[in-house]
Amino acid sequence: MAGSRTSLHKWLTAIFLISRTDTGTNAVALSKIISVTYKTAWLILHKIRHAISTADRGTLLSGIVQVNSAVYGKPYNPYFRNHPQEHYLLAGSSLDIHGDPSYFKLKLVPKIHIKEKLFQRSAALDFTQQHIESHTSSIEFVTGRFSSKRFRALIAFALQAGKSINKNFHGIGQKYLQHYLDEFCFKVNLTLREAPIFQHLAHLCTASNAKLSFFNPQNMPICA
Repeated sequence: MAGSRTSLHKWLTAIFLISRTDTGTNAVALSKIISVTYKTAWLILHKIRHAISTADRGTLLSGIVQVNSAVYGKPYNPYFRNHPQEHYLLAGSSLDIHGDPSYFKLKLVPKIHIKEKLFQRSAALDFTQQHIESHTSSIEFVTGRFSSKRFRALIAFALQAGKSINKNFHGIGQKYLQHYLDEFCFKVNLTLREAPIFQHLAHLCTASNAKLSFFNPQNMPICA
């Protein structure tokens, strides 16, 4: 927010709207509500999502961890080659003492870890190094798309995220998709803790001094 020409009231309105678990908000709607240009609304939301992603990188899965493969994009593509609109994900969760998910992560898998729709071993290694605590007691990966051992809760969570993103933003390309996945996880994780989303997000945005390393208005997604 530092140095922004946009008033604090408008920033807080944006934070409130993005905190809603049912719909969130997109740049088109926000620009009308707070009377700013689409470019300004998109940048405000992008900075908020950037703060969410930065915070998520500092929170690692730990304890008992389960990870499952998932796909965002085309709902069904039987061809063995990757479809341009298919984005491969790993959905991970920490489990509490009752075996229920207590913290979720949804992370894009770089294409170098995918071969003919199959997740290579390097995908699991990369996810482990970046998103799981090194002293985690138990880690179980299921990356086969048709494996009978798939974790149903993680599959349902990934599907829910995809439906929410498509409903609210009409689909997102790979360049910005991770920020939207992190936003979805952020709200679900706070809901699991019965924590107030607006208060946490407002604190996160006002306390963070992380800066965006890029901004190119020409590449802004529609309705993002």
